[in-house]
Amino acid sequence: MSIPQVMSRLLSAITKSVSRRMSSYSPPAFSIVVAREKDREPSQRYKLGGYHPVHVGDVYQERYQVVQQLGWGQYSTVWLVDDLREQRQAAMKVLVSDLSNDKTGWDELGTLRALRVQNPQALGYRYICHLLDDFVFQGPNGSHICIVTELMGPTALDIFRCLTAAMPLSLVKRISKHLLLALQYMHDECNIVHTDIKGDNIFMTGAPPPVAPIAVQLSQSELMLATFKLGDMGSANKMSNRYAALIQPEALRSPEVIIGAEWDTKADIWNFGCLMYEFARGAKLFDPGWNVDQSGMSRSQTHLAQVVGLLGEFPQSLIQSGKYAKRYFSDEGHLLQGAGQYGITLEDLLARAGHPQEEIAPLAHFLSCALTVDPRKRWAATQLLQHPWLTNVD
Repeated sequence: MSIPQVMSRLLSAITKSVSRRMSSYSPPAFSIVVAREKDREPSQRYKLGGYHPVHVGDVYQERYQVVQQLGWGQYSTVWLVDDLREQRQAAMKVLVSDLSNDKTGWDELGTLRALRVQNPQALGYRYICHLLDDFVFQGPNGSHICIVTELMGPTALDIFRCLTAAMPLSLVKRISKHLLLALQYMHDECNIVHTDIKGDNIFMTGAPPPVAPIAVQLSQSELMLATFKLGDMGSANKMSNRYAALIQPEALRSPEVIIGAEWDTKADIWNFGCLMYEFARGAKLFDPGWNVDQSGMSRSQTHLAQVVGLLGEFPQSLIQSGKYAKRYFSDEGHLLQGAGQYGITLEDLLARAGHPQEEIAPLAHFLSCALTVDPRKRWAATQLLQHPWLTNVD
């Protein structure tokens, strides 16, 4: 029997198993209260080339009146604004002035414009947090690009932090489905790699943003009816201009990126798989910093040892394409440090999360398709959307 035939039969069996078991299982109801601690951006960043001083009540472009601050990052502050022309609320991101003259290849605004116009009829279009408007504002610290987007509610990270352990699998499935649709649009329609898929870049609709000290209460039904959207394109790379030397949050970093091989849209899929595991398990899949003080291994060596211990050896073709591979692998393709230190399966790890036993195998298979070491064999977003674990998920 050929490999495709074996895979087809396996997926068919999983589909029937999932459908039969899910018809008899009802997860317990739950609700959460999302609250954020007040967190201020560093005041020393208010200087030439840095942040622009925004104040509540300020009006920009004779249209956007500032209501309150939503958050901040290394390169921007984000504000809730009233759109006086359209009579709606939106989020306004004010970038540091230095980015107005950036020559490295960074182009958040260009990415958002491309996502907005490429194909509004595509299935995944509505799962992107879209650009509404943009302008440049001249302030005391320089020229600032201002990006106005749809106003989003709590993030997936907000929700995850409210839970005492793992996220209910019904919610993980919904987030997975919506996130994969967003990635399908970005990858297949727009040839863009997000490169920074994490919980605080996935936003839910249908609820106000949680702004300290006000908390947002969410019921199970509200969460299960929400649309989840992928946002924050500040680290996105066009496939035609992959300018970033290093991408992705460290613990979610794909094998090809760690060893310095060429990366593409499949890097996002690995990132996705690590994050969905974290939601489903209630703990990170990989911890590059684990025991490094005692082991004498680097963080990358530790990370790679964990990947090999869980998912198997790297193919020679991938090793040979990595600029840094000789730091970590012998000529025969074996780890130079950490071999045999880790050995466990996805099913073993997921079984510790407290989910019904019959859910574990289908979930582990779904994640394994996203967490295939060889990026050529790693499933694309379109393939993962067809996986039986997502059958009948809205």
